[in-house]
Amino acid sequence: MKVLFLPSGTTIDAPRMTVLEATRQVGVPIIASCGGHATCGKCKVRIVTSDLDVLSPPDETERETLSEEELVLGVRLACRLTLPETGELTVSVTENQDDLGRKARMSILPPDFIADCKQTDEPAYGVAFDIGTTTVVGMLCDLTRGMPIRAIARTNPQGIYGGDVISRIQYAAESPEHLQAIQRKVLDCFNEIIHRFMQEEGIARGQIKEITVVGNTAMSHLFLGIDASSLARAPFEPVFTSAVTMLASDLGLFAAEDAKVYLLPNIAGHVGSDITAVMLATALYDLPGVNLVIDIGTNGEVLLSRKGEMLACSTAAGPAFEGASIRFGMRAAIGAIEQVDFTRGDVCLDVIGDVEPTGMCGSGLISLVAQMLDQGLITTRGRLLNRETALEQGISETFANRLYSDESGGGFVLHKDIVLTQKDIREVQLAKGAIAAGIEVLLDRFGLSSSEIDHVMIAGAFGNYVRVEDALRIGLLPPVLPERVVPIGNAAGVGACMALLSAKHRELAEREAEKVLHLELSNDASFVNKHMRAMSFPAKVI
Repeated sequence: MKVLFLPSGTTIDAPRMTVLEATRQVGVPIIASCGGHATCGKCKVRIVTSDLDVLSPPDETERETLSEEELVLGVRLACRLTLPETGELTVSVTENQDDLGRKARMSILPPDFIADCKQTDEPAYGVAFDIGTTTVVGMLCDLTRGMPIRAIARTNPQGIYGGDVISRIQYAAESPEHLQAIQRKVLDCFNEIIHRFMQEEGIARGQIKEITVVGNTAMSHLFLGIDASSLARAPFEPVFTSAVTMLASDLGLFAAEDAKVYLLPNIAGHVGSDITAVMLATALYDLPGVNLVIDIGTNGEVLLSRKGEMLACSTAAGPAFEGASIRFGMRAAIGAIEQVDFTRGDVCLDVIGDVEPTGMCGSGLISLVAQMLDQGLITTRGRLLNRETALEQGISETFANRLYSDESGGGFVLHKDIVLTQKDIREVQLAKGAIAAGIEVLLDRFGLSSSEIDHVMIAGAFGNYVRVEDALRIGLLPPVLPERVVPIGNAAGVGACMALLSAKHRELAEREAEKVLHLELSNDASFVNKHMRAMSFPAKVI
């Protein structure tokens, strides 16, 4: 079967494999959050031209996932459609136009940071990489002046093997070839970013002298081509936690022959070198008082410090806030609803790119739930009201008429066919409850209450764009005054740059990472009960 993928124009001869497997072979980007297990419904493609008689009809999973309109238009799930032996097929793959600029713009060094400026006869540059589960950010730095120049962000191409780290770990563990393939994806991404820097800044390959890398523990392992399957099962022990230094040439990276790659130390199984970098960027080990750092991504990591003592934990929070488990969830891409406002008596939407919305990202999801809680459309236990009950309780028809009921628990129509379902609300409760319970476990270990927290710092793109009041309203953050909550941008990227530009900060990273006490929540007897309680939403404060 000969397949042409649009809009890339890529072709492949791919008999007896799924469309998803074909996209993996030729590197066509596609959203496959569940890794091809047919549970997320995100890998939608449209059959444009083919001899339809040779294609198998939609199976039960596709009929349950896709609407009648989609089926009529030729939409199929790439993970379910197996290509026949012969014939020709043209497949249109929907591409997320990620608004990656926002992730690249948030890497600003602390004003008191002092870099090691190299004394060389010719220009010397370094690149700091932050491997996020969904996004890879590369930051070019001038080593002679000790300063960053520019940054580029790319969607992590490993996403075709699954939107979460466990899916990727499982894929890589299936064979040495799979492990090599998933490693190659991120290395190729690095090289593409470096090549862009070289072209646009007029840099020679030999002038790239140093590279630093941070990422969660799984990304760190896969970057080095190390089997990370131990991270997918208890007790979640990593193969390594210490810093790693090696030649860039051994990884096939575009850099000088003697250029070295420095991977910052991990802290624990699911608290990686990216959190070590966040610790550097915030100088958490030196801050007075009680300070909480939350990095809400595909995985939610939490750091708590008290006068230099540091605790860390990791919670499984990402599927909802990254959109993977939400019916109309998506990444922060063009067309994503990022904020919702009911205060003017109607539903007002802020959409990335100011275009027709196609779904909602994490900040939009939290904003919507917060607004619905304030209107009384969702109870504190997370139950969505039906239209009749809402009207009986005096809720405005403007909002009550958007409620609908069905056998799965109903939903709320946000915009045209974009809805928030009862199941989506439960996913939000599970995710925010996990983070809130993790925070409570750390506070308990120090014998503290939330009222004693001096600062709450939210790292990452999510933290920069979520509305603080909304995060507090749904109970994602502990009940502190809004002015105590500080978004700190891409702190992992900042820490990676600091390690690139300063030997002192590389030493600090290694020393302070060893001091962090990691709490494995699965071993904490109180966590389950705390999680159950934290799933409820706070009552509205009048």
